Amino acid sequence: MSLKGILAVMLNNRAKEDAQKVLDALQIKRGDTVADIGSGGGFFTFEFASRAGENGRVYAVDTDAAFRNRIKKIAKKKNIGNIETVVGEPDGCPLPQASCDLIFLRNVFHHIKNPGDYMKSLKDRLKPGGRIAVIEWEKSPHGRFSAGHYTASADIQKIMMAAGYSHLNFHDFLKKQSFNIFGK
Repeated sequence: MSLKGILAVMLNNRAKEDAQKVLDALQIKRGDTVADIGSGGGFFTFEFASRAGENGRVYAVDTDAAFRNRIKKIAKKKNIGNIETVVGEPDGCPLPQASCDLIFLRNVFHHIKNPGDYMKSLKDRLKPGGRIAVIEWEKSPHGRFSAGHYTASADIQKIMMAAGYSHLNFHDFLKKQSFNIFGK
């Protein structure tokens, strides 16, 4: 297995913790369109695809070609036809206008250079009533999370509200992570 394959497996293993609670909180329905920004190893991409069903669509968005190719390969092997991979861009996301019921970002917010502008660019990608869910690491007194590999929940809320979103919900069941949901 390649180094990227090993990393994808590690990311997926980490994503499984409390995943059912996350999925239940997101309330994805049959026929929904979901964008998984920073899809990484694809764990949530495939979960979203299952919940959205064959009439739904999932955009697996990542800057890393190896991760996108891995998702394509698995989807083809498992005959999952409602996943489309999309090249992630630093300044926005090339998704169709008014296409998404849900945009999901898990542990990627801290990687976005200009999060306010990036989030503003996502507004037009949401359908009326669409939501953005942001799961992000909280600051830890030691380890990588103290070195900028996180964004505090209060900062996420401030950035999202400045970008024109309303704060709909906060979930506190994830260890060392915040889970916010915003509406247009």
